[in-house]
Amino acid sequence: MKRIPTTRWKALIGATALLAAAASSAPAVSGAAVEKSHGTVALRLGYLPNLTHAADLIGISGGYFANDLGSGVSLQTTAFNAGPDVVTALFGGQLDAAYLGPGPAITAFQNSHGAYQIVAGAASGGAALVVQPTITSVAQLKRTTLSTPQMGNTQDVSLRVWLKSKGLKTTVVGTGDVTILPQTNSNIVTAFQAKAIAGAWVPEPYVATLVANGGHVLVNEASLWPKGKFATTVLLVNKAYLKAHPTVISGLIHGELDAINHLNSNLPSAETEINNAIKAVTGKRLSPAIMHAALSDVTLTYDPIATSIDKDATNAYKLNFLTSGSIKGIYNVTLLNALLKKAKLPAVVAS
Repeated sequence: MKRIPTTRWKALIGATALLAAAASSAPAVSGAAVEKSHGTVALRLGYLPNLTHAADLIGISGGYFANDLGSGVSLQTTAFNAGPDVVTALFGGQLDAAYLGPGPAITAFQNSHGAYQIVAGAASGGAALVVQPTITSVAQLKRTTLSTPQMGNTQDVSLRVWLKSKGLKTTVVGTGDVTILPQTNSNIVTAFQAKAIAGAWVPEPYVATLVANGGHVLVNEASLWPKGKFATTVLLVNKAYLKAHPTVISGLIHGELDAINHLNSNLPSAETEINNAIKAVTGKRLSPAIMHAALSDVTLTYDPIATSIDKDATNAYKLNFLTSGSIKGIYNVTLLNALLKKAKLPAVVAS
């Protein structure tokens, strides 16, 4: 896992209660009900059990979220296979906030007419196109089938854009020069082992898993971005919830910062912690070799890397997944920057 600077987050304990005045002034929207019982506010949080979600996995399993949210908040978590499933749950009123890829986050923002905002990043990197050992060139991909975790998710858009840049056509229904077959990450591994697909554009730890099953990386997505930095996980929040409970969301962000600091400060034992967290959700533990290889390609960062998300929006629009390439108003890093200021760290720029 690539390191970010270790900081003294203990100095931030108790700071979240001072941040109410810095919350978004976004208007309330329908369907953003806040559950309360016996004076406790519920925070319903969605996430994915992938290595690019290490910060939120450990935020949950390590108790960092619970600690920084405090006893007045009931944290309720739900795991999903891919970002579009998270968006469905958000729109169904089942979640107040979620960690997901930038592609689905953009979709949620646009389709809700701005009812959700990105308040922090969580990870950069950790995505690639892994192919069968016999495939060594782009030309060999023509008339093959490749997979992604779900149609319209972050990796799906990345694959389609990359294929288009190489002169290979795809459509949203999976036809064209290359057929794209969206399926769950676990099914992708099974299909790859059976050679039913030529390869897949997936997040970690599935990149390392496919490589361990005989594949090789044809394209590491980091090679396509300036300095190799691109958002793979962000924190998206319902604006109405944010307006009603700014200290809750600040506590959630604080917990993420604590989790990131802990993981970056405790390598390699952090690998075991993340592995245990993944097993608790999926029922399966990664081999130490796969875990180590996968984490080496991921950078945990609270910076949403807005420039890459802006480009993601443009790409999705060009593929007809979005009705507009504009995502004006999607970022609200006020609470994040207030916490960073307390820690004497540079502010995040996202506009």
